[in-house]
Amino acid sequence: MSLVRLQGVVLRYRNRGEADRLLTILTPDLGKILVLARGCRRQKSRFLAFCQLFCYGELILQPYRDIFILNQAEVKNSYFDIRNDMDKLSCATYIANLTEAVATTGENNARLFKLILHSLSYISYSDRHPLELALIYELKLLEQIGYKPFLANGRFNGEIPVSSDAAETIHTILNSSTEQAQRTPITPGARQELNRLLSRYIKQKLDLQIKSRMFLDMIP
Repeated sequence: MSLVRLQGVVLRYRNRGEADRLLTILTPDLGKILVLARGCRRQKSRFLAFCQLFCYGELILQPYRDIFILNQAEVKNSYFDIRNDMDKLSCATYIANLTEAVATTGENNARLFKLILHSLSYISYSDRHPLELALIYELKLLEQIGYKPFLANGRFNGEIPVSSDAAETIHTILNSSTEQAQRTPITPGARQELNRLLSRYIKQKLDLQIKSRMFLDMIP
């Protein structure tokens, strides 16, 4: 088979054997794919820089059965600053896990790909509270996959009471572009309330309970 050239961001990796890694990668063209990076854990491997969580790059892949073999990788951004801050790392890890859970395989995921790159950039380089960026990501992702929350009569999805502050924040984020949403101010009270609401909503509507989300509750 001919080689495939794609952009991709690493959502997860699993070590295999003495030096290999199996990467879960989100691409804009083929959605979520599995990529085997042979020998990438060796110190002199040309793949070592790319085969890290959150890394974004240009890839050349060889299709092999139901996975791909990594042939070339050019790192575009490693989002290195995320790894130096525990709160940023917790939020970015959750975002990656949530993305992996909802992403499809073999389908165009360009909007989701753009959303996660924007979010990783803001978490890595901005001074904004990382939990706020994770909550904004949740809302924009829910909107993309057809589970946009609605507000009516002071209630979140007709069931959960919501304060006017949190309701206004949700409304603004959902009616803004991703870039505008990531600059939307969120008060500490609304941040705490949204954290509770969205955790409950995702568990209920998507039937997902992602373990890494519990670390978001520990962020002040």
